[in-house]
Amino acid sequence: MNLSSAWLILLGIPFVQAANNPGIGMTIERGQPDRLGQETIYLQADRKRMEFRNGFGRRLADGSEQPIYGPHLAAITRCDLGLSFELNLDTHEYTATPYPPKPFTKSEMEARGMPLKVNYVSDKPTLRIEITTTDAGERKEIFGYTARHVITGRKQIPLEGAVSDPQESVTDAWYIDANSIDPDIDLHQRLPCDQKWPEGKRGHAYSLVNSGNRPIDRPEFVTVGEAEAGFALQSTMTSKNTYAWPDGTKKQSDSKFEVRVTQLDKGPLDPMLFEIPPGFKLVDHIERNPPASAFASQPMNFWQRVRVEVARLFR
Repeated sequence: MNLSSAWLILLGIPFVQAANNPGIGMTIERGQPDRLGQETIYLQADRKRMEFRNGFGRRLADGSEQPIYGPHLAAITRCDLGLSFELNLDTHEYTATPYPPKPFTKSEMEARGMPLKVNYVSDKPTLRIEITTTDAGERKEIFGYTARHVITGRKQIPLEGAVSDPQESVTDAWYIDANSIDPDIDLHQRLPCDQKWPEGKRGHAYSLVNSGNRPIDRPEFVTVGEAEAGFALQSTMTSKNTYAWPDGTKKQSDSKFEVRVTQLDKGPLDPMLFEIPPGFKLVDHIERNPPASAFASQPMNFWQRVRVEVARLFR
């Protein structure tokens, strides 16, 4: 089965220096090993900028992949202004929205078809998620900082009455402390105006495909070892996922996802990186994805059509 792929493509901007504006610039590659996308991120204490392109790859009959790219984009967040901006650098247009974003109201959730409350299949847990964190004891220097080798295993185990399928993954990564480069800058890109977790409390990530009003599994979490809170400079996650097909058969899909920081610099940043360039026009909507016409040059199979529809949703 030929499947399309999606990724982010780097928009290269030089690490411009300007006096008295300390910050961090880094380039990150992420994706499947043969289809890595890139993004460039600039961070200061109360603001950030990310440069990227959306893109899709279509598998052709001869096995090669045809890349289709969207416009060059930038996202700027300014805590001091209480605003976030999205820029289409090709059309010189941008949008502006309040930041941090406000939660949806009841009427807004209803208009979007979002459930007002979570419906579980049972009052008892129907899905166990086991997370095991192991410090491998190895250390090495990356970009001049000492990184620790940590392996995290995650298993999703359906219990009685579960509607989810089993999954498991192993993340093999090298971490540094998120504030080790600059105590005022979080490499996780969390800004002072972002919502903060209550002191002394930890949360667990649990992602589900939107099921509308259908009941979902109630998860229980079992953790072994101290969860890693650092920033990964190199990471490889291998996953095994089981899916149910319409005829009731089960299929297993194996995948690998890599993240690696290829450039990490600390130094002065040009303040104009966080400003709207002269001549840009404020609009209600910017184009973020490749035009739909780019997919119409050749017949598409079912999965390729799904990819196009997903791209339209993100507009």
